[in-house]
Amino acid sequence: CLAASFLLFLLIQALPGDAATASASKNGAAAVEAARARMGLDRPVLERYLEWVAGILRGDPGTTLITSRPVAETITQPVLASLSLAAVVLLGLVLVTLPVAVVTGARPRHPVSRFLAGISVAAAAIPEFVVAIALLAVLAVWTRWLPVLSVPGAGRTVWENPVCLVMPALSLWLVCSASLTRRVQALVATHAAAPYVREAELAGLTRRRVLSRHLLPSVAPGVLQLLAQTIPYLLGGAVVVETVTSFPGLGFALVRAVGDREVPVVMAAGALMMVVAVVAFTVADALSVRQERMVAVV
Repeated sequence: CLAASFLLFLLIQALPGDAATASASKNGAAAVEAARARMGLDRPVLERYLEWVAGILRGDPGTTLITSRPVAETITQPVLASLSLAAVVLLGLVLVTLPVAVVTGARPRHPVSRFLAGISVAAAAIPEFVVAIALLAVLAVWTRWLPVLSVPGAGRTVWENPVCLVMPALSLWLVCSASLTRRVQALVATHAAAPYVREAELAGLTRRRVLSRHLLPSVAPGVLQLLAQTIPYLLGGAVVVETVTSFPGLGFALVRAVGDREVPVVMAAGALMMVVAVVAFTVADALSVRQERMVAVV
C-alpha cells in the first residue's frame, strides 16, 4: 500500500497544473505563486509525501488545498454514499447473481445456461456509461419512474432519500453481474466435469445433493475470490456510473478532486480504496483456506 500510495502521489504531481493554478490562475502569475506558497506546493515532492504519510499514521488525512477544509469531513458523506451503494449491489450479487450463475454453470449444456452465458458475454462488452445512459433513458426519461439525477438533496443522506440509490445500484448490478456470471459459470462448469462429481451422480445422488454437498464446497474458494475482486470496483472504480447518474459517491468526488488537483483528497480516497481492496482479498483468502480445510476433512 505504501509503494502504491507513493506512485499515486507521483502521478498526481505529473498532471499539468496544480491546485494553485486551478484556483488563482485568473488573477495572474503573482497570485498563482502566492497561492502555491500558501498551499505548500513549492516544497519538494518527497517532503510533502512524507508529511502526508505521517498525517495518515496519526489518523489525520490533512486539509484541502483550496478551501482548507478537513479532508475527513470532505469525503465522509461520499464514502458513506459509496458504501451504501456497494452494500446494495453486493446484496443483489449474493442473493441473485451468484445462485443463478452456480446453478446454470453446473449444467453448462442446458439451453437456459447457454442463453444466459450468451447474454452475459454481450452485456460484459457494453461499457458502463452505455448501461447507465440506457437505464436513464428508459427509467427516467421515457417512463419517468426514477429521477434523472441520483442526488438525495441538500443536507440529506442517501438513506433519507433511498430512491437515489436505485439508478446507480441497478447500473452497477447489471455491469457486475455480466462479468461475475461469466466467470462463475466457467468455474462451476470446470468442477462439474470433474471425476468426483460424475462418481457422485453415478452413485445415485440427486442433482441438488451433488450440487450442495460436492460441487459448492469445491467452488466456494474461487467464487469468494471473484466476489472480492468486485468490492474495490464498487467503492471507487464505479466512477463512470456515479458521474453519469450524478450520484454523490466517492468516485464522483474523486473526479472533482482530480480536476481541482486536490492532492490530499485524491490521496485519502486512493488510500481508502487500497485498504478496502487489501481487506477484501485478505478476508476472501482466510475464508477460502477455511473452506479448503473443511473439504479436505470431509
